[in-house]
Amino acid sequence: MSFFGFLIKKNFYIHLGISLILSVVLLLVVIVLLKAYTRHGDAYVVPDLEGQMFDRLYENESTKVFNFSVTDSVYDNSLIPGSIIKQNPSPGSKAKEGRTIYLTVVSYTPKMSIMPELKDLTVRQAVTTLRTSGLKIRQVIFTPHFAGNSVLGHYFNGDTLLAGTEILEGSEIDLVAGLGNNISSRVPFVVGLTRDEARGSLQMASFNVGKEHYLDQVNPLHSKVYRQYPTSDLELYPGDSVTLYFRSDLNFDFDSLLRSTNPDTAVIEDLPADILLDSLELEEE
Repeated sequence: MSFFGFLIKKNFYIHLGISLILSVVLLLVVIVLLKAYTRHGDAYVVPDLEGQMFDRLYENESTKVFNFSVTDSVYDNSLIPGSIIKQNPSPGSKAKEGRTIYLTVVSYTPKMSIMPELKDLTVRQAVTTLRTSGLKIRQVIFTPHFAGNSVLGHYFNGDTLLAGTEILEGSEIDLVAGLGNNISSRVPFVVGLTRDEARGSLQMASFNVGKEHYLDQVNPLHSKVYRQYPTSDLELYPGDSVTLYFRSDLNFDFDSLLRSTNPDTAVIEDLPADILLDSLELEEE
């Protein structure tokens, strides 16, 4: 009998068919078990938790399918203690039942920070250092001095604040910096940024925030810069102020605004009359 003689035997094909059927059945069983174990396709939309109270999350049907873990807390006296200000994964994404959502909440009691040494740093470096320490800048005051844009001193509530002093996290510090050659520079484009982001951007460029106008209800989590004056096509001197106008991203489409806005032509003609008058008065000054 030849080596391939078994190919003409009926029993070979019967056994081959049985083997194929068993293989297919086994594969299907494995797939079904994997789906049941991993809940394949059984995903839920992650809700928007910003502004909600952490201790009431499990009262909502849309949140009962998830677990929650607080990874950070921030003290801010403009926000409600215990409320959620950040989450990961982000709202609208999909996650399986039992997925842990990591949260940042507003703490009930303020933390203490250590005032860092800022003397001789540039204003940009000082802004970054303060933010890393959990502190903020209220304003930058420039004074005639050969060390242009270098920090000469720092104050809190009008008193000298020494490096190493304990101070409440989130406190606003005044910086005194050298004016140097008094060279003007271009205003940053801050439309679409949050208040803190806009203040940081302007301060790092050695400018201050002037008047702040809110065209919608004030909401620290959702208020963003809608207009600025002067616009980013103009130049100012160190220490000059920029007026900001805010709207809520819950009521206004900032994506469309940014797509249609040229940073060099961020006009303010569509502002309310009383606010527009303030802008015109600033322009005349």
